[in-house]
Amino acid sequence: MSKVKLYWLPVALLWICTARAQTYQLDASRIHDEAPQTIPFSGYGPQGIKLSANNRYFLKNDKPWFPVMGEMHYNRVPPHEWESGILKMKSAGLSIVATYIFWNEHETAPGVWDWKGNRDLRKFVELCAKHDMYVWLRIGPWSHGEQLHGGHPEWIAKMPGRRSNDPAYISAAAKLFDQIGAQVQGLFFKQGGAIIGTQLENEYASGQAAHISTLKEMALAAGMRPVFWSVTANTVFDQDKMEVIPLQGSYCYRGWERGGGGPTDDFLYGDDQWIMTGALGKVYYDASLFPRGLCEQGAGSQMTYQNRFVVAPHVEEAHLQNQVGRGMNLIGYYMFHGGTQTPGLKEPGLPENYDFQAPVGEFGILHSSYRYLKILHHFINDFGGLLAPMQQVEPDNPVRDVYNTKDLRFIARVKNNSGFLFLNNTQVRIPMPDKKVSVSVKLKNETISFPPVDLKGQTNLLLPFNLTLNDILIKYATAQLLAKTEDGNTTTLFLVKPEGTEPVIAIDRTTLSAKGKPGDITVLNLIPGTPLGFSSKTGKKLVVITLTRKEAEQSWRTTINGKSVLLISDADIIVTNHSLQLEQERPGFTLKVYPAGALSIAGNNTAFSRKRIAGFDVFSATVQAYTPDIKKPSVTGKEAILLLPENIPAQVSGLMLKISYLGASCDVLQQGKVVSDNLVNGSPWLIATNRFEKNIPVQFRIHDWNDQITGLDPELVNEIKTTGSIFKSIEAIPRYSILINF
Repeated sequence: MSKVKLYWLPVALLWICTARAQTYQLDASRIHDEAPQTIPFSGYGPQGIKLSANNRYFLKNDKPWFPVMGEMHYNRVPPHEWESGILKMKSAGLSIVATYIFWNEHETAPGVWDWKGNRDLRKFVELCAKHDMYVWLRIGPWSHGEQLHGGHPEWIAKMPGRRSNDPAYISAAAKLFDQIGAQVQGLFFKQGGAIIGTQLENEYASGQAAHISTLKEMALAAGMRPVFWSVTANTVFDQDKMEVIPLQGSYCYRGWERGGGGPTDDFLYGDDQWIMTGALGKVYYDASLFPRGLCEQGAGSQMTYQNRFVVAPHVEEAHLQNQVGRGMNLIGYYMFHGGTQTPGLKEPGLPENYDFQAPVGEFGILHSSYRYLKILHHFINDFGGLLAPMQQVEPDNPVRDVYNTKDLRFIARVKNNSGFLFLNNTQVRIPMPDKKVSVSVKLKNETISFPPVDLKGQTNLLLPFNLTLNDILIKYATAQLLAKTEDGNTTTLFLVKPEGTEPVIAIDRTTLSAKGKPGDITVLNLIPGTPLGFSSKTGKKLVVITLTRKEAEQSWRTTINGKSVLLISDADIIVTNHSLQLEQERPGFTLKVYPAGALSIAGNNTAFSRKRIAGFDVFSATVQAYTPDIKKPSVTGKEAILLLPENIPAQVSGLMLKISYLGASCDVLQQGKVVSDNLVNGSPWLIATNRFEKNIPVQFRIHDWNDQITGLDPELVNEIKTTGSIFKSIEAIPRYSILINF
């Protein structure tokens, strides 16, 4: 505490600091907090856990619950990679795995069904349950998902009455539902299984509401008993029957538009109906009747042969922050884990890969967006119970023009004079200038005036006000709220220092053990590496730790032997109930664990050193470096051939190929069969080699450029046209691994 300046200031004096900042006001004093209305979706699991929902949010054991869900298609990922994929999603802070069930994957000919191998739905759901992940099935019968005929078998796609209550279509679809019901028998939440939700149809805007009712009746008859039934928000249904919950979709990168699309409204916050009308064109239901949630929050998007683009991680993060700020209480990503198309079943015009530039890519490699989004997942998981009942409060003159880069985009979510302030300075496709801003939030009994913050372009910020932790009242902080851990009567709050800002935290002195008079606050600088400690009048403790942005991106939340912990490492961490798997591209590992003493490394095979720094245990270890034994690739014009090593050492979990080339696209083949492909967009192609046979040559084949392709940087296009189709480099990179059991 000796390095931290201490100030005792009345609240009113804080306005002195705001003279040079753009000042904004938000009036939350008129908010009327109506009691939520119960809706008919609830169920108990055999362990006594209750899941339910009201018209504003979801609940677990009758307490507000903010779930995070992500899509992973079992049929598009090899079965031996399912478990690691599920664990990577869980380690990112997700609690639900969503998946399509594509009809044409399973009924391969009329009356011929295949549920084996990478189509083994039951095994996939059981693996989710093994790792305490809930499941949301999207059962169709029509799905889309970039699948041929939207997932319909060819003979169904030719049926005149498809996607309606036509008797022939209903008869065929009932057989699909019977098949699904048999595969997942006993795996629903109420039966002790993982399946909590089922989506009917998809994007059914031009059909008849009665069809949704019929599909639900058919699913019930087939034995499906989820807690929640859903449809996509651009679906017609009979809202008066309260049969389904509409869940929204929103993509800031749009693979179906030229070059991935232009600027979108997804960064302007706004009320629910406004943003839905902008995204969907029309709202088909009364949004006040149902909890606000997303089944398709675009975590990336699929490129096509003609449309190319790069998904920027800071844009994905800001897009998520916008959704949370505008009132979403369930986040469901499409896609969170990419995959590979089934041969012959991809939608025309699309590549073989279904990488989607998702947080977890086609080969299980973590993209940068994984770490960016994880920052907000920590917040949602640790503070979602407070956030979900909060209503959104817009300023009187919100920004509604995507080209307005001058004015601040902001919103708050508030309940009982407490809340979170959301600031955004990111817009897809438009660079945003730096801003110095100050915001005041008018509440019923006071006004919270935030000191100025420097909001850098291409960033966003989430700030707390009147947040009570362990009986200590935080009036405000100008650092990003990240996470918290609990240990007995001590709560540790983790904040993130915004770039370019010297953040502060303001504590209500009347809630501290030291004496204070009403209206007095303690304002302290927040310095990374310098923890702050406070004691409440009731004897409880609050520790505040400020992290750098890089540390926040490297942070992971989990429990170790029942203790709530925060981990920091530049390695990728896969967390199980009994181990931490660290993977990275360097042989030297560092792992920081908070609180100190939470993790014992005794009995592990790797030798670690340990230091104790600012409440963290800092573990370090180095494994033996390895140079992959790959013969220099044979490169002839537009083709390259290499042979993978038959064996790799124990400290290496696998090899990654980093391929840089010029051209339009590149296939990877083995034994003459295309395994996957890549579309040039300016980013290197990363391939994990664990799905290739080690003693069989791997072949790469470039396809030439064509002028129909859009979305690429003009300089890259010029380089491709000038140089022609060539391989620039093929690099084999070892992925080092350490397993820590606890």
